[in-house]
Amino acid sequence: MSVPGTSADGLIVAVTGTASGLGRTMALHLVDHATGLVLADVDADGLAAIEVELSRRIPVVTLVSDVRDESFPKSFLDLARQGIGTPHVLVNNAGIVPYAPFLTQDRAVFRELFAVDVESVYFLSQEFARQRIAEGGGGLIVNLGTVHSLVGVGGTSAYAAAKGALHALTRALAVELAPHGIRVNTLALGTTMTDRVKSALSPEVLEGRLRQIPLHRGATPEEAAHALQFLIEAEFTTGTEIVLDGGFTVFGDS
Repeated sequence: MSVPGTSADGLIVAVTGTASGLGRTMALHLVDHATGLVLADVDADGLAAIEVELSRRIPVVTLVSDVRDESFPKSFLDLARQGIGTPHVLVNNAGIVPYAPFLTQDRAVFRELFAVDVESVYFLSQEFARQRIAEGGGGLIVNLGTVHSLVGVGGTSAYAAAKGALHALTRALAVELAPHGIRVNTLALGTTMTDRVKSALSPEVLEGRLRQIPLHRGATPEEAAHALQFLIEAEFTTGTEIVLDGGFTVFGDS
């Protein structure tokens, strides 16, 4: 446990979007590295299932809520503090990925994308930082980004713009929160083989994506969880992007 501000009692980690997919895998990984977990999702059944699974091993508190709700940041973190303690680490994992060609992008979907992937992260991180500072400082924020904000990929303009804003937010917060001992980093993911990705992409589209990756495969969700663990332990790392993409962003097809 290498997060400044962590007490001798252990490490409490808060993660959004944990009922399924990558967030669920991260929570399952963290159960071996944390002493308490605070989880949130809109999927009540999925959240209840993982709470039952994890609470056999460490204290877990959960909140069924939409991260877009203005009351969510305080409700989520107050629930944590009252149940098991103020979180030391916040993982902003909840997000949506509505791909669409630029010329047909719907305005309502565009606004929803920014509300979930940017605005909710901004204000949850704000509340997290306030509570960490009130506890004496120290802590870590990890934002889930994407390689689509690092290189151009067709059909992802709105998603890339939202996540690009998140990458920029990481850098700004890393500078502003450093005096309080709070680190802020982005975990920028390439193709990650979650159930959602495998069900959403046709075999032909997925094969085309994998051909563009020098390692010729997607990351496993477990590999993303290991990258998260690195960011927790790497206490001199802040304001940066850890890229997990199998070489996609450096690939030049000659």
